[in-house]
Amino acid sequence: MKHATETFAPDFFVVGAAKAGTTALYNWLQDHPAIFLPAVKEPGFFAYADGAALPKCGPFDPNYFNQIAVDNESYSALYEKAGPRLTGDVSPVYLLNENAAERIAAARPDARIIIVLRDPVERAFSQYMHHVRDSLETCETFEQALAEESSRLAAGWSWGHGYATHGHYCAQIKRYLSVFPREQVLFLDFQDMQTEPEECWRQLCTHLSIEQRPLAQNERVNQTVGLTEISARPGITHRLRHPGKAQKLLKQILPWIVRAKIRQVIEGPGRPVPLLRMDTKRSLANRYQGERLRIKEMTGLSLTHWLTS
Repeated sequence: MKHATETFAPDFFVVGAAKAGTTALYNWLQDHPAIFLPAVKEPGFFAYADGAALPKCGPFDPNYFNQIAVDNESYSALYEKAGPRLTGDVSPVYLLNENAAERIAAARPDARIIIVLRDPVERAFSQYMHHVRDSLETCETFEQALAEESSRLAAGWSWGHGYATHGHYCAQIKRYLSVFPREQVLFLDFQDMQTEPEECWRQLCTHLSIEQRPLAQNERVNQTVGLTEISARPGITHRLRHPGKAQKLLKQILPWIVRAKIRQVIEGPGRPVPLLRMDTKRSLANRYQGERLRIKEMTGLSLTHWLTS
């Protein structure tokens, strides 16, 4: 560990993108005996250092934001049990945050960086579905959420509501390539992680200079796949998912079966899962088309499966 007055920084960072396979990478790496990852999956320290993590308004997951380390002491404490193992931080917010790359480079210029990208159209809708599933989205359609996106972000909603905005990878990638040598940055593609997990794992182990052990957890990690029904009353569901003091007390008193029946009545019947409309696909694909070649040049990824307008 560094001296208390210095900023602690782990050996490597998986910086994003969100909804592009970072949870799978966390599980892969956590399974390796030479790697230490904190129990808090997304510490987020280099995005929120000495600042406020909570969004100013809009729905958000308090469990996620309450776990973010906003000071060096609490961040370094997450790694106290690392021992001689290689330490890492998997925080997707680092890719889109404007300050994270420079902060990481200042604290750990020799850090290894992993950036995993996903077709920005698919990524945007996956993020929307994640929020719909967790009752963090007030718009009933993806199109409505896209229309309100700019005003929401300007008002201080959580970064996760930047569905289309955060699919503009060029500027995000440039921030890292401007402060880290290219050889310290590994680019992976979400689709390749699905179809060629062993090859992605080989690249990851080589990048981190660790032994390539068998990949024990190579299944997809995407909780919105197979989702067939969502809450018709997201506001109520959100409160039930994140209970206050009175609700927590009732949870201790009432049996599980009673709580389940009460919740079923309060939430009411579900509604069908929204689908991504073809015209919306094309509109978003057209939005990102101008960046495609530049991203390919910077990353070395083929991007052949990304949607085109």
